[in-house]
Amino acid sequence: MEYLILVPVLFALALVLSIFGKGGGEFYVPILLTVGLEFHKAAATSLFLLMASGATMMAIFGRKRLVDWGLALAIFSTSGLGSFLGGFVSAEISPIYLKLLFAILLLISAYFISKPMNRRFDLNFGPMWFRSYQDGTYGIRLALVLPMVFAVGLAAGLVGISGGGLIVPILILFGGVPIRVAFATNSVLVLLTSATGFLGHALNTPIDWPFTLILASSVISGAVIGAELSTRVRVSKLKKSFVWILVVAAIWMIAKIWI
Repeated sequence: MEYLILVPVLFALALVLSIFGKGGGEFYVPILLTVGLEFHKAAATSLFLLMASGATMMAIFGRKRLVDWGLALAIFSTSGLGSFLGGFVSAEISPIYLKLLFAILLLISAYFISKPMNRRFDLNFGPMWFRSYQDGTYGIRLALVLPMVFAVGLAAGLVGISGGGLIVPILILFGGVPIRVAFATNSVLVLLTSATGFLGHALNTPIDWPFTLILASSVISGAVIGAELSTRVRVSKLKKSFVWILVVAAIWMIAKIWI
């Protein structure tokens, strides 16, 4: 059965991406399209896989005391609403436009991730919210960050991803969140945002549960290993390869518009 090849592929993806606290929707959707799933079903299945990996990463990062729970809930209050709205209206939009939007999001993610993550753009907009974490404190301007996060959640819900590829750079570059805290906190957003996006899709799209649960088991297994490795691997060594993977995926998605 051709679907069986997805098990080791998704396992490997979940392992690598969970090191960054990412779910992997940027890759799950193109892969599911490759084996013949219609776009809306691929997006809904992708969101369920993101729920599985997000729950796994959240448990492990939480145990390592790297998750900023207050920040996660603040970000989710806006990204979750955007993701639900995006998922709900997705069925009414042509797959051609969704694929193009998907590719644009991939390229934007690659651009931000390629930038030095130790730089901060402080636009002095709104009050500073100071947060404590394992190794110190930091301040974040929610009035600046939250509107960006809502826009990302809306776009991510439309195409069936969690939006972490954009939310994490926003938190780091505009919010001043430490890199590992941003990765770990994003795992909570992966779970919560994908759950609301999946709910929006499920209201309009039938789910193949046996197929989806088999894939989810491989994603969970990979996420366990990747999250455990996250504090031992130098992210800088993986970042360059990760950026190129995003670019290739974007080009491939654009090509799928005409295939």
